[in-house]
Amino acid sequence: MIVYHFTSSEFAIRALRDRRLKIVRLNELNDPWAFCMADPLDEDVRLTLESFWNHANEQYGAICFCSNYLDPALWSHYADGHRGVALVFEIPDSDAIPVTYHSAGCDLNVAAALKRGCFDQSDVSQLVSVKFTSWRYEQEIRMTCALNDYFCQINAKGKKVYFESLRLEPYGVDALKLVGLIRGAQCDVSPAGIASELLAVDTLQVQDARLETSSNLIMAGEPYGVSGERLFTACCFRV
Repeated sequence: MIVYHFTSSEFAIRALRDRRLKIVRLNELNDPWAFCMADPLDEDVRLTLESFWNHANEQYGAICFCSNYLDPALWSHYADGHRGVALVFEIPDSDAIPVTYHSAGCDLNVAAALKRGCFDQSDVSQLVSVKFTSWRYEQEIRMTCALNDYFCQINAKGKKVYFESLRLEPYGVDALKLVGLIRGAQCDVSPAGIASELLAVDTLQVQDARLETSSNLIMAGEPYGVSGERLFTACCFRV
């Protein structure tokens, strides 16, 4: 399926240069509400769940997308006030987790998790698939990632940061296939700047966004090919 990842121009250029996208840790997701659970829990169960969640945060992460790019609020909130971009990806349907929006918490089978002694990836996928109703405008799609399968770096603060590799070519095993880029209406990176971060063998379809005043929606213009200029790159691959 086709999905959109909104980001600033700075981070988009890094993603193109390094051919990778940062995986968000579970405790960094913008709506922790789903993890609170709707039903009251006794103190022992609550502490056990907190321990499980902390353990899950060390094992799993997520990558967040939207199913469309039309809402101006998405560009304001996640694309640096329309100065950034939307990276357009094709991801396997089997990896896509549509987020649902509710006023009650996630209906997680707590008893089964307690019996197992841990959250597994299906539990994590269920948790990240629920957000509060106020976030409905995002129409979000998420992918969960078992962190042990991914490239890791230590950042300046000494924290582990994980990345998923992305590809532009039609072949390969990486889940993220970059198929396009939409420049925000006030984007501060030029097509030439995009080309300078692509390999010479690459061509990326780029579109320019504009606000359609009759509908107050963001529309993308006709795609045009931007050909790469780099002769080599330091790519990051899954390890």
